[in-house]
Amino acid sequence: MSNLNIENLSRMVQTGNVEQLVGGGMSSGQVASERRVAQEMRTQGMEVPRSDSADSAKTFSDILRNSVETVNQHQHQADTAIKELVAGRSKNIHETMLTIERADTSLKLMMQVRNKILEAYREIMRMQV
Repeated sequence: MSNLNIENLSRMVQTGNVEQLVGGGMSSGQVASERRVAQEMRTQGMEVPRSDSADSAKTFSDILRNSVETVNQHQHQADTAIKELVAGRSKNIHETMLTIERADTSLKLMMQVRNKILEAYREIMRMQV
């Protein structure tokens, strides 16, 4: 961690190689936490990045972009479901409510991710170099 400066941090974020920030190895508690996060992402319909394959390695910006696109898709599906219900073309209010809740939950999750990213950015900016 002695080589942590703005240039190295920027390089780590751009390449997606943030394992160096947490020391490389993960404890069993961290692994369990990663599994819970991955499970929650799957239930929200988000793509869970794989770290075991070099072909599936993505940068942080790719993962973030895909997540935003997924949230946008959920919002459009919810809008369409509402319009179908109001127009009388759909009588299934249960499916409509599930679609709306999925969109709401994915948007809330994305907002929390945004808040964490901003918080981390502010913390980095407060570091003395």
